[in-house]
Amino acid sequence: MSRGKNLDGKLKAITVLKLETQRIGWSPKLKRSVFIDESTNNDTIQELKRLRESDVLTVYDQLEDRTIFLELDALERIQFDEVYSRYLEVGGLILYARKKKGRKTHTLFKLDEEYGKTAEMDVPEKKSLF
Repeated sequence: MSRGKNLDGKLKAITVLKLETQRIGWSPKLKRSVFIDESTNNDTIQELKRLRESDVLTVYDQLEDRTIFLELDALERIQFDEVYSRYLEVGGLILYARKKKGRKTHTLFKLDEEYGKTAEMDVPEKKSLF
């Protein structure tokens, strides 16, 4: 399991596994965000800061062979919805990149519609050598 740390801005191929709204909080002990569900005890919840509900996109990073959780803000969700609906229409390959701007990290989505399409080529007729 991994949080998407791809901060270099390189586009990476992903496969979307699921998108759901989850409760999240910042753990000062672990120095990272943690997911909150019904099994999380109240003492742990009291220690968390910045409690929020957010859209979490679970994806498979094809290049690094791992599952990644991407927390999406409202604008990122809109961008993802546009890219994903286009993907459902025409196919292709969904790419993502993360860029750091100041203290914030932004997730960018892009669709490569040409992925997997083969171009037709004229192949000259083979002639026998013998």
